[in-house]
Amino acid sequence: MSGGLASRRSLVLGTAGLAVLVGIGASKLAGTVVRRGMPIERLMPGRPVSESVTLSLSGPEGAHLSLVSRRGAPFLLHVWATWCPPCRHELPALVGFMRAWGTDCPVVPVAVSSGSPDDVRAFLDRNGIADLPAWTVDGTALKDWYRAAALAIPVTFLIDGAGRIRATAAGPLDWGASDAVGVLHQVLAATTA
Repeated sequence: MSGGLASRRSLVLGTAGLAVLVGIGASKLAGTVVRRGMPIERLMPGRPVSESVTLSLSGPEGAHLSLVSRRGAPFLLHVWATWCPPCRHELPALVGFMRAWGTDCPVVPVAVSSGSPDDVRAFLDRNGIADLPAWTVDGTALKDWYRAAALAIPVTFLIDGAGRIRATAAGPLDWGASDAVGVLHQVLAATTA
């Protein structure tokens, strides 16, 4: 009987040990899972839902950009923040997307509630994301334009050639998808259709 008890005890301890090892392996594997955002197709345009965008962005060293100057061609306004973990996770893929697009990329990334443009530039440099423009926008002005008391970030707005929102994607986008550049070309073309 003691042999049977020892055998059962070994079986239980062996099973428990295996479960612990599987759990450790699964947790390590889960840590390496690539988190992808929503597909860019989510930005296919609908009817205009806002007034024309008149926001002004601030950049390092006193630079300014009025989004009125972007009228005539559709673009994406991508709003993020330095304190937002999903935003920070998304930024390297966004930089890769912008590089893949090349010159005249239609994505305007802008930080909100993240300090001065120089603070944002320092954050980007510290995190190895030096190629992303360090534009900032006043949070109150952004909420007033969007007519919302609060915004979920990250959020990406498809803005048509007249400056109006045609689609919104709240949450990270899958900038790293193999077809992301081609899909955005289709989305932008659909704003003029």
